[in-house]
Amino acid sequence: MIAASVVDEPPRGRATTVAPGLIVLIAWRNLWRNPRRTGLSIGAIGFAVALLLFAMAQQAGNYTIMIDNATGLLDGHLQIQRRGFRDDPRIGNTIEGAAGRVEALRSVVGVAAVTPRISAFVLASSHDRSVGTQLLGVAPRGEQTLSSLPDMIEEGRYLNGGAEAFAGALLARNLGVTIGDEIVILGTAPSGGIAALVVTLVGTFSSGIADIDRGLLEVPLDTVSEAFELHDAAHTIVARATSVSRASAVAATLSKEVAHDEVVLEWNELIPGLEQAIELDRIFGQILFALVAAIVTISVFNGFVMTIFERTREFGTLLAIGMRASTVIGSLQMEACCLSAIGCAAGLVIGIPLVLWLERVGIPLGDAGEMMRAFHMADRMYPTLNADVVVKPMALMILCTQLACLLPALRVRRIQPVEALRDA
Repeated sequence: MIAASVVDEPPRGRATTVAPGLIVLIAWRNLWRNPRRTGLSIGAIGFAVALLLFAMAQQAGNYTIMIDNATGLLDGHLQIQRRGFRDDPRIGNTIEGAAGRVEALRSVVGVAAVTPRISAFVLASSHDRSVGTQLLGVAPRGEQTLSSLPDMIEEGRYLNGGAEAFAGALLARNLGVTIGDEIVILGTAPSGGIAALVVTLVGTFSSGIADIDRGLLEVPLDTVSEAFELHDAAHTIVARATSVSRASAVAATLSKEVAHDEVVLEWNELIPGLEQAIELDRIFGQILFALVAAIVTISVFNGFVMTIFERTREFGTLLAIGMRASTVIGSLQMEACCLSAIGCAAGLVIGIPLVLWLERVGIPLGDAGEMMRAFHMADRMYPTLNADVVVKPMALMILCTQLACLLPALRVRRIQPVEALRDA
C-alpha cells in the first residue's frame, strides 16, 4: 500500500499547467468579482480613449485646414520645377512644353487642379513712381480653380486675358494707380534683352499678408510669355491634390514621369515653416495625451493593487498546488487585457459617432470665425477621422493598462504560500 501510494504521487517540482482557454475564462470571471471597481476602470479607459480620439481627430483636422489655407493661396500642394529653380530663379530656367504637360497632369489620379506659371522679378512703373515687384504670368481659369487669391478682390475684378493686371492693394497704392490705370513693366528676357509690356490694372486684392499685397503682380500667361519670349514654357507647374493626405502619393506618381532635370516639390518643401509649426504643435499635443494616459494608468494601477492584496490567499493557494507564479501573473494580465478591450470598445462607441458628426457639421469658432471669413478661411474646425486617430488611442491605453497591471502583479513572485495562507 505504501509503495502504491508512492508510485501514484506526482513527481516533486512539477508545476501545474493550465490551458490558455481556461486562463481566459478564469480572467473574465475574476474581472467581474468586483463589478463596481471594474465599471469605474472601464469608464476611465473609455473616457480616455474617447477624449484622445477626439483630440487627435481635431488635431489632424486642424493640420489639414492649416495646410489647405497656406497652400491654397499660391503654392499649391505640389509643384514641378526645373531642378535648381527654387534656389536660382533665373528667367531662362524653364520647363518646356508647359501646355501639353498641364493637360497630361489633369488626367493623373488624385490631381484636382493644375496650372502653369511664369515668374520674374521686374520693375513696375506708373506716372513718376517705380517699384520692384514679382510678376506672375498666370492662366486665369487655372488660377481660379487652384488659388484663393482671385477671391480676395478688394476693388475691380480678376483677370480675363489680354494686357490686364491684378495687383496687391499695397502695390497699387505704392504705384499710385487705381482701376483702369496703365502700368509699365520692364524685365529681362532669357536672351538678355529687355522685356517690356504695358498692362491695365483691372483689379486689386488684399490677402492680409503684407509681403504679398505689396510685392505681387499677376498678368495673363500669354501676355507675359510673348513679352519675355518664352513661348510654350513655364517656370512652375502648380498642382493641388484632391486632399492633403493624397499629395504624397500624387507627388510619387509625378516623380516617376518628370524629366531627369526636373523635380517635384511637396508642400512641406515649399513651405518648410508650416511643417515646423505643425511638428511643434504635435509635440505639445503628445505631451497632453501622455498626461491623460498617465492619469488613467494611475487609476487602473490603484485598482490592481487592491486586487492583489484582496486575493493574496487565493494566489497563495494556487502557488501551493503547484501553479507557476508566471501563470498567475499571466492570468492577471489577461484580466487587464479584457478590461482594456471593453474600455476601448466603449470609447470607440462614444468617440467615433461624435467625430463623424462634427466632421460633417464642424465646430463653430464664434467671434474668431468672423476674422477667419475676412481672410477667406473656414470659420469652423472640422475633425478628421482616419486610421491613426482610431488605432493610436487604443494602442496607448492597452499598453498603459497592461503596465498598470504588471507592476503590482509582480508581487505574486514574492508571495510565500505558507505565509499567505496563515495571514489570510
